[in-house]
Amino acid sequence: MTKQYSEKIMITIGIPVYNGEKFLSDKISSILDQDFNDFELIISDNGSIDSSKEICKKFAIKDKRIKFFSHDKNMGPNWNFNFILEKAKGEFFMWTSVDDKILPGFLEKNISILKNKPNVICSISQVKPYGEKTEYLENKNRKNFFEKVKKKVIKSFTPMKNYSTSGSYEKKIRIYLQLRGHQQVFYGIFRTEQLRKFFVSSFVTGFDLATILNALKYGDFFVLDEVLNYRYDGGTSSSGFFKYIKSFNLTLFESIFLYYPFTKWCWENLEHKNFFRNIDCLIKWNLEVIFYQVVDIVRRLGFGNLVNAKKMEQK
Repeated sequence: MTKQYSEKIMITIGIPVYNGEKFLSDKISSILDQDFNDFELIISDNGSIDSSKEICKKFAIKDKRIKFFSHDKNMGPNWNFNFILEKAKGEFFMWTSVDDKILPGFLEKNISILKNKPNVICSISQVKPYGEKTEYLENKNRKNFFEKVKKKVIKSFTPMKNYSTSGSYEKKIRIYLQLRGHQQVFYGIFRTEQLRKFFVSSFVTGFDLATILNALKYGDFFVLDEVLNYRYDGGTSSSGFFKYIKSFNLTLFESIFLYYPFTKWCWENLEHKNFFRNIDCLIKWNLEVIFYQVVDIVRRLGFGNLVNAKKMEQK
């Protein structure tokens, strides 16, 4: 018997997809099997060249809550996130990555927070990373210099603990600029109409953090003190700088100064006093990118020379 759903949708769940065939079937199934059913699921494929489109079409045929959109070419992640938000009809909204895992209770508990706490702009649970990189970071046997630097690079793009916010806007933005990993709140649940007012889609690197800083003008973030979301540690943002740059077709300037657009946005959208109060964080973020790019180049050259040396010895 076909399930009946209310015409008024409680929440829109958006999945932006690009070459997600490895995770897509399990991801969609996990959402359809949630204990909370009053939702629409919007999947937007951003020009995938694998079997993602075929997988989505099969699910869309079986369940009327699924709305599938397919694009001929990759328009960039921020464009795809915005496309889904524009199509949303739910009172509440959340994005979720194709390779993340949402556990039962995530939807219902976070929606309840937003309904009962008007000062909360976004609600999310604690997030825990999973995957090969997490296992790699927990391995303490690798002690050479490049391995240590590599681990530090990975950790800088690996989700950390989320924190609820309160107090002045100046205090809240300091928290989210000072400590990496807090961008995970971007994948929490928002009120749809509010989110449309402060979503930033004008640049790639840092658009999630810019959206968070905008959101903090409207209220606080609430974090459930339990893990109801697992974040895959092998996504684009954690796959290394060169893969990241290549995947988004960035120019040489954009590649070297990866956080320049975000820094420029902060200057234009934060009060200048807030910009200068946090300039240490902005400088650190920009310099870290250059440093890790240099380390990655040296590492590659070093390994390449080592391989060539071994080949010469064998001759």
